[in-house]
Amino acid sequence: MFHVPGKYNGGEGPGYSWTQTQSEVELRAPLPAGAEGSVRCTFAARTLALSWANAAAPLDAELSALVAPDDCLWSVEEEGVAKIVVVSMRKQVKAVWSRLLTSDAEPAEPPRLIDGAERATPKSKAELLADAKQRAKGALNEELGKAKLHMVEGKSGEVIVLEAAAMPDLPVLFLKKCDGCEVTLPEGTSAIKVQFQGCKRCVLRVSGKVLTETLEVWECEGCRVEVGSKLATIQVDACSGLEINFVKLSFFDRVMSAGLRGGQLRFGDAPQRDVVVDFDAECAARPGEVLSEKTDQLITWRVGEGEAEQVLTELIIRLCNDFPTTEREVRGFEERTRMQHDKLDEVVDGMLGSSIGQNMTTAEREQMKTMFQLQATAASAAKVEAEQTAQGRHAARVVFRKNQGNEAFKENNYQQAAVHYTEALTLDESQHAIFSNRAACFLKLGRYQQAREDAEACTKLDPTFAKGHFRLALALQAEEKYGEACAAFGKVLELEPNNKDAKSGLGVAQMQAERERRAQAG
Repeated sequence: MFHVPGKYNGGEGPGYSWTQTQSEVELRAPLPAGAEGSVRCTFAARTLALSWANAAAPLDAELSALVAPDDCLWSVEEEGVAKIVVVSMRKQVKAVWSRLLTSDAEPAEPPRLIDGAERATPKSKAELLADAKQRAKGALNEELGKAKLHMVEGKSGEVIVLEAAAMPDLPVLFLKKCDGCEVTLPEGTSAIKVQFQGCKRCVLRVSGKVLTETLEVWECEGCRVEVGSKLATIQVDACSGLEINFVKLSFFDRVMSAGLRGGQLRFGDAPQRDVVVDFDAECAARPGEVLSEKTDQLITWRVGEGEAEQVLTELIIRLCNDFPTTEREVRGFEERTRMQHDKLDEVVDGMLGSSIGQNMTTAEREQMKTMFQLQATAASAAKVEAEQTAQGRHAARVVFRKNQGNEAFKENNYQQAAVHYTEALTLDESQHAIFSNRAACFLKLGRYQQAREDAEACTKLDPTFAKGHFRLALALQAEEKYGEACAAFGKVLELEPNNKDAKSGLGVAQMQAERERRAQAG
């Protein structure tokens, strides 16, 4: 009796091949003609013996790890005219086996499992540095985490002065669902930030120091904010009739708003800069676009310098790299690009005046100038399509998020990859490949139900996408739905008959289904 070595994880050896999942190992060994009627296979916790009559046994050796003998199965299958003995072994412990037998050499590369799990590898220097930065960020957040909420809620018709003695050391001031109140944060007091939610006809006076210079206002009606200290960033959502009065223009930097109706910004020392911010007016100014009061943001900010400075309200758009900007800035960039395009003739003439250009014929010189002109025009048109049209920006943002997910997946950061894919799907739920990619993340994370749901969504959008059916099969197999997994693997093989992973997966799933049938039959 002897052992013919094979290669790990699906590699073809002269005698056998084997594949594995987290919990199963499948061995496949060819049989000589006429031997299928006399095959014998025996199992122990660490040994496997396989033999048939009139031939030396291809395998009788010690396994590299423990299996559960009572849960091991074997059968003979046909592959064309050839006969194959297929042995399925249940691992005692879910793990990656680097080799099948103790006598096998260690592989040059870490093994890959059918279900996509991988052996953990040491972190690179870049990953360790990223971890250190994350810890530093966590320490900073821990300091901010010492801040305590100071809530003023459900008051009606009261005058409230927030003295330092009555508040915690690092307060986050939160006014919620008050009606007809006047609340003051006086000079000499401080807060981490101020939040203002669901209030009606209230006045908030901020003269004390806000450490983050941040005010958040949402779902308020007919309220007024008197700003007597620096508030660089004010976020306003779903409010109506909100007045924000700045004692000084220098206390103001920007107001970000979504769904703000009838908003007014006033500046005590620069009344000529006063502006009205109204979502409906912005919609009316863009008859060809449909804006969402929940997702489309406006920015009201100071633009220009000196006498040319003004306070403008602009729609925030996202470029293909998801960078926030405004239509005005994009138009300015396009204008600069066009000016550079207008100077193209000078650039080309300079190139043609070189030693290379002097050796060109007149026809070649004209052809070169035409080529540069066409390339510049095409590039300019593509940029306009990608960044100056809502459709182009939207499509580019989907691709950007998808690519971010792909990069995170390559770095084995599956949780972050799933986040990027989710953001892409939020923008466009018709992307079957992104559902498939997120399913792969969930498989890596062991979240099999979510993996199955994404794979089902993928195959519903595109029934011909084999990778989606393969990931559906893996998820079903992990959920121990072996019959359905067999059907999904079968669908992969209909679409890609030579898919080795699907063949191996189907073999394991059939063994699992047979084991389940025997267990149910008693």
